[in-house]
Amino acid sequence: MIICLPLVVATALFVYYFQYIADTKPKKQIVRVERATVSLLYPGNDGKLIENIVEIDNASMQKDKGAFIINELQKNGLVPGGISLQEMIIDAEGIIYLNFNKDLLQSVAGKTDDVGMVYTIVNSFLASFRYTKKVQLLVDWKPVYTLRGTVYTYLPIEFNKQVMED
Repeated sequence: MIICLPLVVATALFVYYFQYIADTKPKKQIVRVERATVSLLYPGNDGKLIENIVEIDNASMQKDKGAFIINELQKNGLVPGGISLQEMIIDAEGIIYLNFNKDLLQSVAGKTDDVGMVYTIVNSFLASFRYTKKVQLLVDWKPVYTLRGTVYTYLPIEFNKQVMED
C-alpha cells in the first residue's frame, strides 16, 4: 500500500499534465526581426562627432554594406562625388582594406576638410563592422602616403574620437 500511493499520485499528476497543461499554446507568437544598421560618423560644426544610424537590408554582403556607407556619405557631401569602393576586405587581425578609385584623391567642396573626410570614412566603417580595429585606405590597391597632403594615410588608421590628425 505504501508503494502504491506514490505511484497513484505520480500517475495522476502525469495524466493531469498531459490532459490540461501540455496542450496549451502561447497566446501570441513573438517574432524577432533583427535589422542591420550602419553608423555614419562625421564631424559636426563644433568638431564633435555626429552619429547617424541608418537601417539597411540584413542580407547584404560586406562589400554591399561598404558601398552603402560610401553612397550615404556622398549624399551628405562628405566624400567626393565620383568616389567608388572597388573592393573591401577584412583580414583576421581586424583591418579593413578599402580599395577606392582615383577619385578619392579629389577634394570635397563643402562640408569637410581632408582630416574630416578621412576620419568620416574610417570612423563610419569601424563603427559599422564588428571586430575591426583599423582601416587601410588604398587607391588601385596601393597605399597612398597622403590623400592631399594633410592626413598621413600610408598605414592603417584607428578610430579617432576627436577627428584630428595625431
